Amino acid sequence: MERVTDSTSRARTAGAYLLGTWVLSAAVHVYLISPASVLPRIADGLGVPETTAIWLVSAVLVAWAATNFGVGVIIDRVGDVATISAGGVAVVGAAGVGWAFAARGLFWPLIGTRVFAGIAIGAVWIASTTLVGRLFPIERRGTALGVFTTSAPAGFAVGQVTGPWIAATAGWSAVLAVGGVLSAVAVVIFAIAHFVVGGSAVNSEEATTDSESANSTSPSVRQGFSTVLRNRTVVVGAVVAFAAYSLYLFLNSWLPTYLLEEFALSPGTSGLLAAVFPAMGVVSRAGGGIISDRLFDHRRLPVLKWSFVIATPVMVLIMVSRSVPVLLGLLILGGLVIQLTFGVVYSYVQEAVELTNEGTALSILGSTGIAGAFSAPVIAGTLIDLTGAYTAAFLYAIAVAIVGGVLVFFVADE
Repeated sequence: MERVTDSTSRARTAGAYLLGTWVLSAAVHVYLISPASVLPRIADGLGVPETTAIWLVSAVLVAWAATNFGVGVIIDRVGDVATISAGGVAVVGAAGVGWAFAARGLFWPLIGTRVFAGIAIGAVWIASTTLVGRLFPIERRGTALGVFTTSAPAGFAVGQVTGPWIAATAGWSAVLAVGGVLSAVAVVIFAIAHFVVGGSAVNSEEATTDSESANSTSPSVRQGFSTVLRNRTVVVGAVVAFAAYSLYLFLNSWLPTYLLEEFALSPGTSGLLAAVFPAMGVVSRAGGGIISDRLFDHRRLPVLKWSFVIATPVMVLIMVSRSVPVLLGLLILGGLVIQLTFGVVYSYVQEAVELTNEGTALSILGSTGIAGAFSAPVIAGTLIDLTGAYTAAFLYAIAVAIVGGVLVFFVADE
């Protein structure tokens, strides 16, 4: 009976933290993507070109990628719950200050707040994946991480859909504040999950892990990085993440503007149509973990292979499509298959390293993934400026998809 009770308690704790981290992650992703939903209006309001205004999204991702290595080390030493809490509070503060700068038309100070928030969002994401992966047993870990990663597309979809409406009713600068308001609510929800349901159980487990690490011959930070970087699975997973996130953020960042300019849709309609792509991740990210756990007996690589096999031709078809109904179908399919990898690749890497190196390994994975996320919109914008069309930008995305596919088929180990 005691064993059953303990098992039930752990399941309840794991579920509470999954809910708390999911809500907070979704909220900070609303903050991240909201500027893309009304990019032309924000660019006009700040007096900068659209290809410069896109840095309101990319600056967050640059900061996330640049600091993830250090964040991983911090998580391994101070704990994931503390890191998540501090990150959430930091996003709330950055959003408030950024809104004030935006209302005064101060572009570069606004970028500074987005950089600061990017560091905090990276901390929330990596610490949350570490926490969720640690609390769930291996037979359910892929599914749990898949469910957690649905928070990002849910947040992106909310940001894409609500951005045009908020800009129309409260002004474009308010779009930059809504993510902060939602993050404040999410921090409270996470705190309730921690203090009411989780709390002592997780703190005890963290203390045990810290004690074991302290009493063992734990490697130095440099040795830890060296060990992780020599792991072939970590390196492959990192490059796969770069490719997948490049495709994901290229479409998320430029779709609303692309639909406005190439299909002559209204801002509201283009935002709604663009939101379809990230929204599919709510199904596919959780589905990737379930498929991996149940259909492929916890093997992660088959899911990664199928994702790139389908994603590459879908990107080609999106590039050449000139029909809104056909494009809608392709965005649904693309949203499903591209995001299928996201939860699975975290399990793929996490299960290939020792417990003491999980935070470091996931920070490397996150850094390369987010490097793809911030570089793709910027490279696409540069190509659009140079050519005056979207074709070269799509060709870049297709080339990235091909690289990811070749890697998982010919280099990766199960």
